[in-house]
This record gives sequence, C-alpha cells and structure tokens, in this order.
Amino acid sequence: MKTTRTIGIILALVIFSLAGHRAEAQSQEPQQDQYEDQEKELELEARRQRLKQEQLEREMNMKQKQLEQEMKMKQMEIEFAERASQMVDARERERARIYVRSSGDDEPYFIPFDSNRNQTQLTLRNTFRGGTDSSTGEFDVDETTRSIRCMINGKVNAGEIRIVVKYPNGKLFRDMTINSSAEISFNQSLTINEEEGDKYIGSWKYEVSAEKAEGNYMLQISTN
Repeated sequence: MKTTRTIGIILALVIFSLAGHRAEAQSQEPQQDQYEDQEKELELEARRQRLKQEQLEREMNMKQKQLEQEMKMKQMEIEFAERASQMVDARERERARIYVRSSGDDEPYFIPFDSNRNQTQLTLRNTFRGGTDSSTGEFDVDETTRSIRCMINGKVNAGEIRIVVKYPNGKLFRDMTINSSAEISFNQSLTINEEEGDKYIGSWKYEVSAEKAEGNYMLQISTN
C-alpha cells in the first residue's frame, strides 16, 4: 500500500514537473517571436537608410554633372563670341547687338555689343529638370550679312531635347535631338554669296522642345 502511494506521489511530481517545463517553453515562444520581429524591423530600417543614402548620392552626382555642363557651355559661348568678333571687317562695323534669352528670364532682352560692329548674335540656353516644354522664335538676316555661324550644344541624362532650325524659305537647315546616348556639339559656318543670297536673307526660324528632359542646351546663331 505504501509502495503504491509512493509511486503515485512520484508520478504526480513527474507530471507536475513536465507541465512546468511545458508552460515555461510556451512562455518563451512569444519572447522569441518578439526578438525575431525586432531583428526584421532593424534590418528593414537599415535597408531604408541605405537606399536613401544611395538616392542622395545619385542626386548629388547628377547636380554636379549639370553644373559642369553649364560651365562648359558658358565657356564655349565666350570662345565662340571671341572667334566671331575676330571675323568682323573694320570697314563693315556699323551696327551690332546680342539677343539673349536664358533660363529664369521672363522676357528676351537685348544687350549692346558694339555699335561700330556689323554683328548680330542670338543666344538661347536653358536647363530642364524633368519638364516638358516647347518654344519658337525667329532670327533676322539682312542684306549686309556676309557670313552666318550656328552652334548647338547640349547634354541630357534622361528624356530628350529637340532643336530645329529652318531657312527663311521654310526648308530645314538643322534638326538635332539631344538624348542620353551622347553629348551634342555642333558648329557650322556659312558664307553668303550673291547667287545664294535669297536662300539666307530673311527670317530664320527655330523651334526648341523638351520631353521629360533632365539636362541643358545652348543654341547660338551669329552673323557678320
């Protein structure tokens, strides 16, 4: 009888011990799940921070490239103006003006160049940051003009910029599309003779359009 009672007590203690271990294990499972959730959240936050840092670096690199391109285009514009001024014959220095329109100006404006020089210069430039836009205009060439020079430069990281220049008779002189495949640099000089005077004298037309473009361009036309 005592043996049976002892065995019963031992079995009860074993069952109680097993129940205690089971309860302890069950209580530790939520804590383990909580630790795993916290680790996942930390990993996600670290990934978000890395992505944010990479995005900031890309934006800074893009802005740096745009700034370098703008500085390069301005330098080319200065050099172009200097070369054009050297072509002017002193005997033909009667009039001149620069027609300038750049990014941020509400209206085009004229800058006196040198009243003793027979030179006219049109300069258009703009920087696009993902926008879509278009504009048109004219450039007059009169009978005193002896030469015409056209220069187009530009570079974009995305989208495209299209520049179209037409003769006074409406025929196409130049149609150039600037996209991310390559940087554009075009420069052409024309000499006007009597036989072809009608082809060049009059109002030249230009069209500039941007389609979701991230980049800049410069169009410059000068006469002597």
